Amino acid sequence: MKRHYVIASHSTFSAGMAKALRFFAGDELDLVVLTAYVDNKPIDEQIKKIFDKIPDEDEVIVLTDLMGGSVNQKFFPYVYRQHTQIITGMNLSLALAIVMEPANDYLSAERVRAIVDEARDQLTYVNDVASQMSGDDDDE
Repeated sequence: MKRHYVIASHSTFSAGMAKALRFFAGDELDLVVLTAYVDNKPIDEQIKKIFDKIPDEDEVIVLTDLMGGSVNQKFFPYVYRQHTQIITGMNLSLALAIVMEPANDYLSAERVRAIVDEARDQLTYVNDVASQMSGDDDDE
């Protein structure tokens, strides 16, 4: 079993994400990057080619940009492929946690949910944090 990572987005967001991941995780990180619609071609065939190259027993982790977006919709039918996990709303925290997971076994749905929850916790309105910090100083 091998784990494959697919990062897909509208335009070049996924390429930037891949570049950032390689910065943190190393240049040897094996990612398939789909930058949708930059060439004005439908992505259905590109997605099919990606999955056609992956053996059935291998795991595929797909990260997409938007839940309601066309990129995620085009990957949706592959959610029924065994050993395939599709996660949308990607951010660097999520992507980094996913690629740093040990690849000696399939990721469980429970582990993926935990990673998603941890990444969601990274979304923070920093102005509120700053207000709380300055408010804490007033209490002393």
